[in-house]
Amino acid sequence: MEFLNLGWTEVALILILAFIVLGPGKLVKTGRDLGNWIRKISRDQLFRDVIQTTDEIRRYPRKIFDESLLDLPPHVEQQKQEAPESEMMSDASSDHPEKETTKPASSTGHDLP
Repeated sequence: MEFLNLGWTEVALILILAFIVLGPGKLVKTGRDLGNWIRKISRDQLFRDVIQTTDEIRRYPRKIFDESLLDLPPHVEQQKQEAPESEMMSDASSDHPEKETTKPASSTGHDLP
């Protein structure tokens, strides 16, 4: 689980550093103030709108892709059906070996070793 794109090891390191810098007494007061501030922000409608907008932006490319697959024009459907048939025909033609080309004779008539 990640919090603010931080893993548990990073969060633990930050807490240890806060304990060292602030000390045990001030750490409790700072934690309480930080919790109140986060709770206040999370209840704010503007913050909720920002979160909802960023989620929509993140999902938008996938939504476009999914919608593009739903409404394929009839000619694309026809091409999809014809494609397997043409592949079968090309596979059959590739089974026949091509004619071998012969090496042209040298124009001087002398063969070099």
